[in-house]
Amino acid sequence: MFRKLHKSEALLYGFLGFLVGVAVFSVLDPQLSRIFIFILPSLGIALATVFWGRSRALAVGVFLIFLGLGIFRAQGASGLPVNSIASYNDGEKLTWRGVVVEEPDERGDKTNLTVSAETVIGEPDSPTSGRVLLTVAPYPEYAYGDELEITGKLETPFETEDFSYKNYLAKSRIFSTERYAQVDKVGEGKVSPVVAWLFKLKAYFIERLSLILPEPQNSLLAGLLVGAKRAMGEEWLEKFKTAGVSHIIAVSGFNISVITKILGDFLRRHFGPRPAFALCLLVVAAFVVLTGAQASVVRAAVMGLLTVLALNLGRGTQSLNLLLLAAVVMVAANPSILVFDVGFQLSFLATAGLILLSPVLERPLAFVPEFFELRTSLASTLSAQVFVLPLLVYYFDQLSLVSPLANLLILPVIPFAMLLGFISGLLAIVWLPAAYLSTWITWLVLTYILKIIDWSTAIPYAAVATAKIPAVWIGVYYLLLGALVFWFWARRREERIWKFLHPKIN
Repeated sequence: MFRKLHKSEALLYGFLGFLVGVAVFSVLDPQLSRIFIFILPSLGIALATVFWGRSRALAVGVFLIFLGLGIFRAQGASGLPVNSIASYNDGEKLTWRGVVVEEPDERGDKTNLTVSAETVIGEPDSPTSGRVLLTVAPYPEYAYGDELEITGKLETPFETEDFSYKNYLAKSRIFSTERYAQVDKVGEGKVSPVVAWLFKLKAYFIERLSLILPEPQNSLLAGLLVGAKRAMGEEWLEKFKTAGVSHIIAVSGFNISVITKILGDFLRRHFGPRPAFALCLLVVAAFVVLTGAQASVVRAAVMGLLTVLALNLGRGTQSLNLLLLAAVVMVAANPSILVFDVGFQLSFLATAGLILLSPVLERPLAFVPEFFELRTSLASTLSAQVFVLPLLVYYFDQLSLVSPLANLLILPVIPFAMLLGFISGLLAIVWLPAAYLSTWITWLVLTYILKIIDWSTAIPYAAVATAKIPAVWIGVYYLLLGALVFWFWARRREERIWKFLHPKIN
């Protein structure tokens, strides 16, 4: 008698198959991928039909069907957009018009603009599409929604042996770059008024914060609340990197997941699961609004809320399915993020660590006091670090030895710093004198964070350079980690069954 495949297990194998398919496409020959698109689902359907009652064969069948679908979706998104302006790359000078569709990225001596092309001057009957990363001088300033006329040479993003800028930009559907071209503003207000209002609100909020807090506390709070980390300066950014806490000033699922996990546990313990989820939802929604509701922010927010929801469910398979479903939806919308978006990879893995490993670690950490959420913070920090560590070393060639301790001391106060900073910012907007009176508490918490980072980076060998890790070893690490987590959850399930069957035995 064969065990039937549960629906949640079938979904698990299907979601995994789709994600693996998208990843596999990046290393497949295009011609070979077309063959796999037909062979894999056909083989999967045949297995599922012939061995319908056998769970293992059915699981393989479901996996193969979705593997083919993942390759199919990745192939469909791999080409250039119709009438793409990238077809003019590496050619002669060109005059074209487009609209700034993202918030300008100011970087000191230059500004990067993401411009959506609309038309090529001289070719009125040929509508143009596609995005260009346009690098301009800091002045004159341009804003979201400005219509620009640009004259210069379009270039294909560069690729080296160690880094592919082309792939890095592909995740944002950008296939062309142009540097210091002749730019003329010919219009404005060409995009969503709601998003434009959100960007203006963000800028005004940051401006009001600067009136009530000195540096570097002001820049730290701007980084915490809206991800505006560039104002920190290179020296402080390097300290954050050395201490292994750069994620706290980045708009990432890693940051939001850890913070919502700590905040969610605190709220759930005092108010119950439903109010905790509702309050976390409000906090994350406010964060999304303040940062301008960009795609990367929305993805990070979804990961953070999934952490709270999954932990409320308390079931390994259902929690993992929720995470995988969110990943499948995001990757289906933009397959490039799975392979080329480091932020998405770290967000996904950190969230997986919080969902799958954090509950397991809290038992052996029972000796750590619950005061100020120390046990939750330590379990969250360790679980997220275990899941993201290989990728951090692989991408950044550096291992922070003080990261676990620095995160343990800093993460518990981050939700409070963000809440106090948010209240101070609102008061600064409504009535500035009231903000001055309340800001000293915010300043105190922010100063504590900066002092911990200063102290951590002063320790000898706080961070060490590492050699490039072969990708195959990263795969082996995650296979072993996955097997270990599976064993933990299987054992936990057996313990629950034992307690259910023997309620009188401790």
